[in-house]
Amino acid sequence: MGHVFTRLAGHGMVLMPHWPYRFERLPDEPHTVRVVRGLPDGPVWTVVRPGEPVEPHEAVDVADGPAYDHWEIQTSVVNLRWPAGFRVDSPLDEGDRTPFYLHGPGEAAIFPQGPVPRERCADPESLVAPGQTLLRQDGQSVELAYEHDGEPWWQAHRLVPYGPDRTLILTAQCLRTHADRTREAVDAALS
Repeated sequence: MGHVFTRLAGHGMVLMPHWPYRFERLPDEPHTVRVVRGLPDGPVWTVVRPGEPVEPHEAVDVADGPAYDHWEIQTSVVNLRWPAGFRVDSPLDEGDRTPFYLHGPGEAAIFPQGPVPRERCADPESLVAPGQTLLRQDGQSVELAYEHDGEPWWQAHRLVPYGPDRTLILTAQCLRTHADRTREAVDAALS
């Protein structure tokens, strides 16, 4: 896999993971990050606490960074706030060009796509796949319903202008019972 540049920045630090990686928040310490790297012999991990020194580790490189009071997922294309209740995962397939996935409750997945030419998203119907039903749309989002393995699912595409003629698509999907929580996570990521 070529280098996929995704890092986590905030609290005076920048965390640059080694692929394949996962960022997880500790349940009782929302600003503390466990960085897990999957290796053939099993996972290795380290814990990073803002304001504490970090020993060199094979899961992550740590450098000085911005003093945000939150964690921000940064890529060469988009910066998003890391929403609470979600972990950040690298793609596991070496051919997957998605820079990262946010995984959360209700089998939720949130991920960026593109940027793509703006005309590709001009018609909201172009974002509706076979078997999906359009629930709601406005100028910046499309929400859909569909069945998967006999379960009701929800999907949304949030359209984010990118330069003069391109659009970044932030896609979210989950079991329909978790749609409100996943929609809130998308809103938090874009805030």
